[in-house]
Amino acid sequence: MKFYPQDINEYFASNQVDRLIRVAESRHTLQFEQLRRLISFSCTRTIGNHLTAAVLVTGPSSSGKTTFSKRLCKLMEKDGFHCTVISIDNYYLSREEITQRQPNGTKPDFERLEAFDVPFFQQQMAAFLQGEKIRLPRYDFTLGRRVDSGIDLCPTEKDLLIVEGIHAMNPKLTENTSFARTVGVYICPFDSYVVPERGEITSREIRLMRRCLRDYVHRNSTIIQTLEMWPSVRAGEERYIKPMKKYADFFFNSSFEYEICILKTRIEAAAQNLNPEERDLLARYLPLELLDAFHPCFEANIPEDSIFNEFYK
Repeated sequence: MKFYPQDINEYFASNQVDRLIRVAESRHTLQFEQLRRLISFSCTRTIGNHLTAAVLVTGPSSSGKTTFSKRLCKLMEKDGFHCTVISIDNYYLSREEITQRQPNGTKPDFERLEAFDVPFFQQQMAAFLQGEKIRLPRYDFTLGRRVDSGIDLCPTEKDLLIVEGIHAMNPKLTENTSFARTVGVYICPFDSYVVPERGEITSREIRLMRRCLRDYVHRNSTIIQTLEMWPSVRAGEERYIKPMKKYADFFFNSSFEYEICILKTRIEAAAQNLNPEERDLLARYLPLELLDAFHPCFEANIPEDSIFNEFYK
């Protein structure tokens, strides 16, 4: 779907921003319901007693995988599943190990599967599937290593693990596991914004704006640090994530019609603190001249369970 500034700005002109948000969020609610039915139907036929099914969630950077998975978890619990979200990011090797394992003369690639402790993940999943309690890890991005999460996961009669991350649908990640049923979900903001006679803001650029804001708030990274990493992130997406589409059972569109107005406002505010060289770098990746076509939005009543809160709060 393509969105146009005149349509979005009309909601602001008529003081109906809340309606704009409701329309966008309703599209997500419908998708969640369709996915819930798919999972319940497929897993109920297979899961039986004392067995475990998994939903494998992947997609390119800043598609909303984390918040999506948490919302799906709550939704599936209403169908009687005991749900747990497991982030593949928590299975990263230490920053030193990732660097040491790189081929000589190359920069650390944090997007490749080899940057993760796959044997440890498989070991934990195998133990859980055999009825054993496991202690989930947590990766501290500030320290660059795993730390104790303090979270134990105990098997129940009707378990549904929601495994999310860039390699969640990679067959090599789960090849030594025996889930009763798996459902693959590919999530991405597929929509774009067209400014007539001037250009288009693509879903890739929306994801970059999302990531700039998220990394600043949650990963203690500046916008410039995020921009400097973006080429390697994009290369990783092309190499490791897009090929996983063929394993997906469901495609979830995480676009929000209203988000461009919020992203624009915050990116432009951050750009004011950049020096000329840094602003040129920002303009290299984002069509800043197109953002002025959209009405600014400084505050919005975003629903608590919205995926967009991953980038808004």
